[in-house]
Amino acid sequence: MRTNFMKTIGLALFITLLMPAGMLFAKESVQATGLTSNTSNWYDVEEASNLLNRMQTLALNARNAIGQIQVAETDLGWQIQAVKLDRARNNVNKMGEDLVRLDEISSKVEPWQQRLIHKVSPRVHEMAYQLDAAINSLNQYQSKDHLALTEYPQNINMIYRDANQMSDAIGTVTQYAHAEQKMAALNSISSTNAGS
Repeated sequence: MRTNFMKTIGLALFITLLMPAGMLFAKESVQATGLTSNTSNWYDVEEASNLLNRMQTLALNARNAIGQIQVAETDLGWQIQAVKLDRARNNVNKMGEDLVRLDEISSKVEPWQQRLIHKVSPRVHEMAYQLDAAINSLNQYQSKDHLALTEYPQNINMIYRDANQMSDAIGTVTQYAHAEQKMAALNSISSTNAGS
């Protein structure tokens, strides 16, 4: 019996020696989630959040303008379609301006914001390209029959899709990041209270 006891103590001692000393005496700390960065600047993080939220709204506006053409493209006159395309273009141009500013401050924002900026950037460029193509087609062929034979319907569908996906991505990632940050703050509070 004493032999088994000595073996158990020897094994425990062996395992203890293999563990880093910091693990034995360290308090449990909140693990980094990849949502925060030591190089982020509070002002830039807030500005990026505001710009991303505005881009989400602009994407919804562009989607809604294009959606009216998409649903009723054979029923709307070319003049009405031109007005809707112009509204969408104004929203996409504003997104482009916001994207320029986001690129300028991207090194000083949170990692999740950096990833989101890289995710939405190609969508803004693609929407601008598709809008130019759609506007050129509409200017060249003002007849519904001619427009149906061009890339115009595909341009409209792609703009709608990109605007919708961009809006969804910004909303989803932003909500997830805020939920993770709240959980990290709660964990920090509870670990601080447990240590007291």
